[in-house]
Amino acid sequence: MRSSFVRFFSALILILCGLAPALAAQESQDNQPHIQPQREAPAPKPEKKRPQPQPSPDQQQSPDGAQQSSPLTPDSAGEGESSSRDSEINLNAGTRAALPIPADESKDDGGFKPYDPHRAMKDLEVGNFYLKQKNYRAALERFNDALRYKPNDAQATYALAYTQEKMDLLEQSRKNYSKYLELLPQGPHAKDCEEGLKRVEARLQEVSEQNGSGQQAAENIAIGETFLARNDYYSARQRFEAAVRLAPDNPTACFRLAQSLRGLQQLEPARLYYQKYLELDPKGTFAADARKAVADITYIVGK
Repeated sequence: MRSSFVRFFSALILILCGLAPALAAQESQDNQPHIQPQREAPAPKPEKKRPQPQPSPDQQQSPDGAQQSSPLTPDSAGEGESSSRDSEINLNAGTRAALPIPADESKDDGGFKPYDPHRAMKDLEVGNFYLKQKNYRAALERFNDALRYKPNDAQATYALAYTQEKMDLLEQSRKNYSKYLELLPQGPHAKDCEEGLKRVEARLQEVSEQNGSGQQAAENIAIGETFLARNDYYSARQRFEAAVRLAPDNPTACFRLAQSLRGLQQLEPARLYYQKYLELDPKGTFAADARKAVADITYIVGK
């Protein structure tokens, strides 16, 4: 009886000893809070995008996903699609010729202008308004614009020729007067163009003669001064008279001729040319000498 009690008590002790660690662990867990705060997960690192291979320039993606060839624009692969071309290596990419860049048609290179008769008519109307106001520069610009948008317009051609004549652009005016007569030989302004041609050609001839006469007069003056320096008054007078005939309003020619005549003792004609010099150039280089010569001659021959 006693031995049975001892064995039971021993077994109970062993059982309690074996359960003691488990109970302690359970108690430690019961002392901790049942809800544990969750740790914030670290922010994910951004994934590096793999470089997409350059699409072939002879393919183009159509709106429905099909590929089609295009000579100007390269293809663009749709999102989420892959192709065997992505894994290919283009060994000739560095040697492919550059595609031609289309010209920018919006830029005006100042050359070709569209045919626009309505705009030409507006330019002609505005040009005629400026012409009546005698604003020849503005009228010239408008008539040129009218012919730019409607070439060979007879009315604009005549208006341009008339404006050019007023601005003393003689060669251009003659050209446009003649052009009008070619376009409309029996036109409403044909007679005006014929008269304008006569005026312009006469003016051109006059300018040509003046330029040639001035040059010849200068040559005669230069030779005459050489004779005058040698006191060869007779030869000098001939040269200066020729210069005065070619250029009557040349003050130097008049003054040198007066000196030559005074050297030949032709005092009265000499005084007349001294006075003419003073009329042409009263503040000129030889004005003081001319006045003194007039006074001396007047003292000798009287008034």
